[in-house]
Amino acid sequence: SISSKEIQLYKDAKVNYQNINLQANYVKFDMSTESVLAHGMPDSTGKLTGLPHFKQGSEDFDAHTLTYNFKSKKGYIEDVKSKQDGGFLHATETKREANGNINLKNGKYTTCDADHPHYYLALTKGISIPGKKIISGPAYLVLEDVPLPIGIPFGFFPSTRKSTSGILIPSYGEEQVRGFYLRDGGYYLVLSDHWDFRATADIFSKGTWGVGANTNYRKIYKFSGSFAGKFYTNISGEKGLSNYRVSRDYSITWSHIQDPKANPTRTFSANVNFSTTTYDRNHSYDINNYLNNRKSSSISYSKLWKYAPFNFAASFNHSQNSLDRTVDLSLPRMSFNMGTIYPMRWANKSGKQKWSDNIQMSYTSSMENDIHTVDTLLFKPGVFKNAKNGFQHSIPISWSYRPFNGFSISPSLNYRGVLYTSHVEKHWDPNYTYVNPYNKADTIHGGIVTDTLQGLTYAHSLYPSLSMTLNPKIYGMYQFRGERLKFIRHVMSPTIGLSYVPDMKKFMPNYYRSVVDSNTHKTTTYSIYDNGMYGTPSVNGQSANLNFALRNTLEMKVHSPKDTSDELKKVSLLENFDFQTSYNIITNSWSNINFNTGTRLMNNKIDVRLSALMDPYALDSLGVRSTILELRKNHRLARFTSAQLNLTMNLASRQGKGSKQSSTGNQNTGEMQDASNPNAPLDAVNTNSGMVDFSIPWSLNINYSLGYSKPGNTSQLIQSVRLSGDLSLTPKWKLGFNSGYDFVSHKVTTTDISVYRDLHCWEMRISCVPFGAFQSYNFYINVKSSILKDLKYTKRKSWYDNF
Repeated sequence: SISSKEIQLYKDAKVNYQNINLQANYVKFDMSTESVLAHGMPDSTGKLTGLPHFKQGSEDFDAHTLTYNFKSKKGYIEDVKSKQDGGFLHATETKREANGNINLKNGKYTTCDADHPHYYLALTKGISIPGKKIISGPAYLVLEDVPLPIGIPFGFFPSTRKSTSGILIPSYGEEQVRGFYLRDGGYYLVLSDHWDFRATADIFSKGTWGVGANTNYRKIYKFSGSFAGKFYTNISGEKGLSNYRVSRDYSITWSHIQDPKANPTRTFSANVNFSTTTYDRNHSYDINNYLNNRKSSSISYSKLWKYAPFNFAASFNHSQNSLDRTVDLSLPRMSFNMGTIYPMRWANKSGKQKWSDNIQMSYTSSMENDIHTVDTLLFKPGVFKNAKNGFQHSIPISWSYRPFNGFSISPSLNYRGVLYTSHVEKHWDPNYTYVNPYNKADTIHGGIVTDTLQGLTYAHSLYPSLSMTLNPKIYGMYQFRGERLKFIRHVMSPTIGLSYVPDMKKFMPNYYRSVVDSNTHKTTTYSIYDNGMYGTPSVNGQSANLNFALRNTLEMKVHSPKDTSDELKKVSLLENFDFQTSYNIITNSWSNINFNTGTRLMNNKIDVRLSALMDPYALDSLGVRSTILELRKNHRLARFTSAQLNLTMNLASRQGKGSKQSSTGNQNTGEMQDASNPNAPLDAVNTNSGMVDFSIPWSLNINYSLGYSKPGNTSQLIQSVRLSGDLSLTPKWKLGFNSGYDFVSHKVTTTDISVYRDLHCWEMRISCVPFGAFQSYNFYINVKSSILKDLKYTKRKSWYDNF
């Protein structure tokens, strides 16, 4: 309309002006005032369609009616819905200012993406500063359109994408043993865009307290990692009574990953997981941490030289057993090696190779410092007194000759040296007295005493050796006339090896000594480095060993019923069926026979592994291993001393068309909280944290273990089965379980059951250990979004109250 200076657009109207984009089914533009009016239009059923959609830069919202002035950049909006960095803001009346701020009346703030949200905070009035924050007046919680008597005088909702420092509000609750508690309260500090720090503290009304620190860091294309540490003084019982206990509990975790693009020749990584046994029982709220008897850590560094065959590696290693509380540390373990080189080969050499071209040489060296202790003594001053340490290096020069396929002869000349900080000496002491603790009348006077002498000593040896190896391959094939099964192939790989080292005592230093027992007149030969980490570099006399091994594989080739081509599919029946033993020619003795086999069935869904150890020597009347062969005494090749069978089965239904639902993240942004993180909600335990996959209706994992051992006259049997899995009862209900049975003790092992319910923008978890020492339960309902993660209700009973 030229006269009224108006433009009216109908049906899928679009207006673009600078960085502003407006879409609606009806748009009226007044050219004189430079203002626009937009709203939807009713369809044939009377329902409004094509409601206005406004976008300016990162600001994006839908509305029922919109009026906007391009000159003043102000607007009036009715029934607006805008996205605010993970949350949604609804308002019946809204005024937009020229600076982009939005003043609203009768608003709703929620993280639910439904047009009619399942819950929201009703805001009487407020102002939204896009990309920064939302500030409101009095507000109250509405759940399923039911106002709850939970209100706040004002509200502050940050909507910035940048991390900010601030106070961490503690969670509260009660335990029967330790009393009321405030947990994980503290301060969060943003040190930079690549580094943050979190300090927290816990306190219980009956005296228990703890402090913790956590940091995350990342440098793009370089490295990333996180570190967390916690220390507790745990108090249980009443002071002055017999049940009063005080323990110092601590936990350290560190993860460091180097980006592959950072450096092609130098790597550094760390994976540390260390805690005291009492920490796992008193402060770990994941039952799997307590049931895990072994933990290990490693900090490693490696360096490769680009134009030289050298490499260097260093590591700090840790392992611990919570059953006996032992801790093993390697502080540090280092090695420097040179790869194999052929000194007689020239780079520009051409023509036929000579025998000297196969002479090869290498260099290896290592240094270790190992500590064995218990966790309560780990940081005591005397922990390094009993450390075992040493250094060794070797230079082997060898030559290899293959007269025919499957047979090789390798003479070599080896130099080996070791450096120790101590050595041992033994002597007869007539004043030594031994009293049998089980029978004090049984007293022995005089004995061989071992003295440990401190000081650096270096030992070395140079010795030739000869090794010969025969390892042919024998193939067997059987062809079938069936339509599907075509071939079965058996491959045998026997190996026979001979290694010989001559007696070099006349030419090299002798590190072996003799001591006589005056009571029995028996002479014992020992090495002054018997307790050394790398043993003695030289052999006491000559050595000659025959090594025997036999490897078998069995596979078949079949036609796949789904494949119309003539190609055959290879299926493994037995991945391995192996035997291994050795014979010492000098001492005329056999070693134990090792046997192991395994295979996978049903497209790798079932894994079967069997191993056994057999001793070729019989037992005497006292159950002690004798020097008489089992074949001669009992007419058997060997006797079983141990065997282990492990069967693992992983079954699951075919994946459907469902989708993975975030269990602790925002359903819109996909933001996740890691339940293994020490700062994750501690009340949400024994649950299938992480992604809950509703596309798999069910899954079942079965692990069966059977162990048998009989080193002497007494035998021991261990037999157990462990089952875990989950079941999607409906597209929104998930049931998980973890249980087992011990066939020896005839008891059900620790069992936990969890139930998960997807409530769209909320989620609910119920988990329980129904019986046993860890009997407990947890109920947890919360908003998925991390923005309102404190909008939750928890109820739990800890297993700690059972002790």
